Amino acid sequence: MNKTRPALLLITASLIPVIILAALMGRFFIKEQQAALDDDIRGRAATLAATLQRELKSQIQLLSIVADSPRLDPPIPRAAFAETARRLRDRVPEWEQIRISNEKGEVVLSFPPLDPSADTHVVDMESHDDLVRTGVALVGNIAIGPKGQAAFALRAPIQRSDRLKAVLSVVIRPTIVTKLLYANGLPGSWSAWIVDGRDRLVASTGAPALAGNPASEFATFSGQDIGAATLKDGMELRVAEVALADTPWRVRVGLPVSDYERLARRATMLLVTASCFTFLLSGSAVFLFYREVRARNREWESMANWQRMDALGKLTGQAAHDFNNLLMVFQSGVEGIKRRRNDEQRVTQLLAHMSDGVARGKAITQRLLSFSRRSNQGASQVELDVRLAELSPLLRQAVNDAILMEIRVPEDTWPVHVDPAGLEIALINILTNAREAMTAGGKVTISARNVLDAATEDSGLEGPFVALTISDTGTGVAPENLARVFEPFFSTKKNGGSGLGLTQVHSFATGSGGAVKVASLAGHGSAFTLLLPRSNEPRAVRADTAPSANLPRTIMIVDDTPASLESVRLALDGIVPTIFVAAGGPEAIEILNRHPEIEAIVSDIMMPGMSGIELAEEIRRRNASLPVVLMTGYSDRLEAGTEVGRPVVPKPFKVEDLAACLEKAKTSVVQSANVVRLEIPTKG
Repeated sequence: MNKTRPALLLITASLIPVIILAALMGRFFIKEQQAALDDDIRGRAATLAATLQRELKSQIQLLSIVADSPRLDPPIPRAAFAETARRLRDRVPEWEQIRISNEKGEVVLSFPPLDPSADTHVVDMESHDDLVRTGVALVGNIAIGPKGQAAFALRAPIQRSDRLKAVLSVVIRPTIVTKLLYANGLPGSWSAWIVDGRDRLVASTGAPALAGNPASEFATFSGQDIGAATLKDGMELRVAEVALADTPWRVRVGLPVSDYERLARRATMLLVTASCFTFLLSGSAVFLFYREVRARNREWESMANWQRMDALGKLTGQAAHDFNNLLMVFQSGVEGIKRRRNDEQRVTQLLAHMSDGVARGKAITQRLLSFSRRSNQGASQVELDVRLAELSPLLRQAVNDAILMEIRVPEDTWPVHVDPAGLEIALINILTNAREAMTAGGKVTISARNVLDAATEDSGLEGPFVALTISDTGTGVAPENLARVFEPFFSTKKNGGSGLGLTQVHSFATGSGGAVKVASLAGHGSAFTLLLPRSNEPRAVRADTAPSANLPRTIMIVDDTPASLESVRLALDGIVPTIFVAAGGPEAIEILNRHPEIEAIVSDIMMPGMSGIELAEEIRRRNASLPVVLMTGYSDRLEAGTEVGRPVVPKPFKVEDLAACLEKAKTSVVQSANVVRLEIPTKG
């Protein structure tokens, strides 16, 4: 057996789950990477928010300290305020303006001083009112001042004796926040921006001029925690948003969706590639499996045919012996008739012996032809009592004349469901082994019994079975070899046998859904028991009456062999009043045209030019009511299973056999006459 095919099939089949698992693991790994990116976005946003929170908190703490300073105790001299504010700006350059306003939001003191024409009211009244109401320092919203510049305010209350006297505010440009964005170390393709409580842009990477405008002018955002945003240039971002504590400001950090989905595209490509490769491997595995099944079937078929021919070879010697005995009967009969032609009693006796010899020879030939037929591996119902009686002559040939063979199969034995040809081979192989174990003669017994539950015989079986046992009185099998008798090529024969006979028996039994058991006692014989499954079909109805020899009055015989043609004519001479003969199909057609009174035709199948099957088809087209019987000694077309549609009588045959086939042909003609054939006209 070629070991490359199974190995290649095994490798291909084993790669399929590996590839599928690798693809799933790859997709899981990529999903984990995407989750890690989401965590990275959140982490950077949280870090940036914490940094900004610390910066704003430190600024508010410093402003609150200034607000509690005695230098700002009311009433506050303008010159003292200006000097204090100047010193603060020198220490904190981010504080561009320092102002004091009353509860109504009017700026009463400012450094640098306000333009006389400028509005004296606070621009961000919302945060100013919040401080007046709560008395807690806070961060104001981003706003655009009178000069068109964006800024936000930090406010702290000036309280004395637990009463709000004024509000101290410092105005800061958003550049301080922008510097924090860039100092956070974001990748170049990422974006970050900060919005206030009114969703206005405080600072952003890449567009500082938009500070104070609605955040939508920089990017539209939707979602919470993790969301999506689209920049004004069309770039889509995957964004994480983190709110600052104690202030409505929010920090948003995003990376391009193309970078995020690149991993998903890799996962998709990985799955598509793996799917294509898996499909390719699956197709290859199916193709290799199909080839392997066909190769195994061919090997098993070759092995079965070899075993069949090997078993047939075992019968050759005995068959030759039986045929020589038959030829001796005919030779003696011919010589006896020549010497005593006028001795009617002696001639009748010799003819009776020769007639028996014909029947025996026909039986042997039929069995050998049936045995040599190639098995179709198809199981069918076999009635062992009937089948073994039919096979008795064939089985008898497997043992020599010094061996007594007895078949004991009760009529109530259940039918079995097995391959009939395989059963014949198995019996021949077992009987041949028995013959070789009884060189000095002995006895072989074939018996059968019903088994209600095969589990009592074999633990691997259950249900109703039939036990067919073949026992002999031979030398038996040594205990050390008993477990190996079914191994291929194992043999204890001194003549170097093939060692495949009992292997076929084992294959047949297990292939039929049963088992084979062997028991042996050295020096006393062996017993092989075939456990065969019971058939669920009912037993066939057996006919008790034989057909009568009712022949037509006018028959035409067609055969290309003169001796065979004359033999059939002589067999019918005196029984059929008018007999026509033809040496081939064309001649038969001519005779039929001249003599339409012919009632039936008997034709050989194997003829040159026009075979008997072709002749029967031509006669059907000319005269569908004319019965035709085919006869043959051997036909390869029939052996191949070709349906001829006519009764076939095997040579040699008795007149009664021919009469039965003619009756069957007449019945077929009558049935065909009741069928209306619809002729479809052709288009001209």
